[in-house]
Amino acid sequence: MNNMIGALIAILFTFGLSHAAPDDGLLYDKLTDPRFCDTADEFKNTYQFLIKQNDLGFTEPQAVKGALKVAKNCTGAYERFSQVFRVLQKSGVDKKKTFEVALEYSGFDNERAKNFYVLFQKLFLENYLDIDFSTAYRISHELSKDYKGDPAKLRDDFVKIVKYCTDEKEFSLGKQLCMDLALRLTKYTELYPNGLYDEFRKFMVYIQTNKHLGFNLREALNLSIRVLSKGPKASRNFRQTIDFALNKGEKLNLPELQAFQLALIISDYSFDPTKKKPDEPALAADAKSEKKDDKKLK
Repeated sequence: MNNMIGALIAILFTFGLSHAAPDDGLLYDKLTDPRFCDTADEFKNTYQFLIKQNDLGFTEPQAVKGALKVAKNCTGAYERFSQVFRVLQKSGVDKKKTFEVALEYSGFDNERAKNFYVLFQKLFLENYLDIDFSTAYRISHELSKDYKGDPAKLRDDFVKIVKYCTDEKEFSLGKQLCMDLALRLTKYTELYPNGLYDEFRKFMVYIQTNKHLGFNLREALNLSIRVLSKGPKASRNFRQTIDFALNKGEKLNLPELQAFQLALIISDYSFDPTKKKPDEPALAADAKSEKKDDKKLK
């Protein structure tokens, strides 16, 4: 018993020294400042969770060390850790790997962790797309850890596009084709403030019902990917150009093929990658305020 207590004290002391940081935030609101963490809850919940995982085979000192690593990732870390751990545990993956991946996701924000366990559950556990473990894990990981935009919008777009694509009343395409389509389209989700799915669906209806275009489904899908890759104004620019170029009341009045080619060029111009995103309004306002304060000081 004394040896165990000594080992625990050694772990706590070593861990505390290596991760301690000066407290410079006592003047901030503890309820809203994200730097202040409920680490006691995170440690307790994680420790109790780990010690019950018989298959994991953690000794008490190992459970303490693991719980400390999770608690270090601040408020919500246990919830993120346990959700990812459970979904991987159900898949039968190696327990050491399960712990390592769950620990990694405990350090991400809530939506990024949710992306992983929701997508993995749909892709593999629910056999959503008939794919193997490695593919499901890779896709879930790529759409969670490596994605730079809003993970909630990405997750929503991916699930809705796959459902729409496989629906017998809509495209009724194979699951592999629909997964590839969703992966190609969601690369551009971050360009759309409200997500890409609604714009995709609306544009597909336009392409398929426009008598001047006459595309089959594969051609329509390829066109939608190209146009939507240029951002939220591209589909509108495409439609407006088609209408203008084919209008017999206008001097332009192009043949259908030339009208389509022109609309494609105009939609390609809808996104200028050389321009920078504007600053957030709050940040811009803060910058102006700081400049005024600087002038007053001078």
